[in-house]
Amino acid sequence: WLRKLVGHKQEVCGLKWNQEDGQLASGGNDNKLIVWDKLSDTPLWKFAEHTAAVKAIAWSPHQRNLLASGGGTADRKIMFHNTATGALINEIDTGSQVCNLAWSKNSNEIVSTHGYSQNQIVVWKYPSMTQVVSLTGHTYRVLYLAMSPDGRVCVTGAGDETLRFWNCFPRRDKGSGMGEVESLGRLGEFSVIR
Repeated sequence: WLRKLVGHKQEVCGLKWNQEDGQLASGGNDNKLIVWDKLSDTPLWKFAEHTAAVKAIAWSPHQRNLLASGGGTADRKIMFHNTATGALINEIDTGSQVCNLAWSKNSNEIVSTHGYSQNQIVVWKYPSMTQVVSLTGHTYRVLYLAMSPDGRVCVTGAGDETLRFWNCFPRRDKGSGMGEVESLGRLGEFSVIR
């Protein structure tokens, strides 16, 4: 192996590279969020504000050193840290377990997926953290999230054995900066076949 990084006291359940500057964020069942700088053996930051496992992690493509993380059922918060200063910038209680986070590459918005108790997908405006839309349909926790290459469509996978496709972020008119009139919501659903 290239390197062994030791910092968590329990299982690692979240990992995300910051492709801009080589930082790696790891989340664990020990409720810690750790930032490693260029695979240094010593953590750059160890954040301990979450009160449940940290699985959901996302680096902002719009603001350098902005890291979002989400906590499990006993925590339910999305937190934002500045990894240049180590400061906690903001936190919001979402009301349910945070399973995934992903930033829109086209707008300063972030999408979160949730488990107990609402199993929903939420699009938030950053930095106000006002809800743009809450998307429901899954009947079990939304374990996986992937964004389409154009940054408009999200696909989610859940414990209900379905993949659901969502129009999370509207198309933007490049000329005026205004969004086209386009509904946000479910595009389709596929059952997972074994």
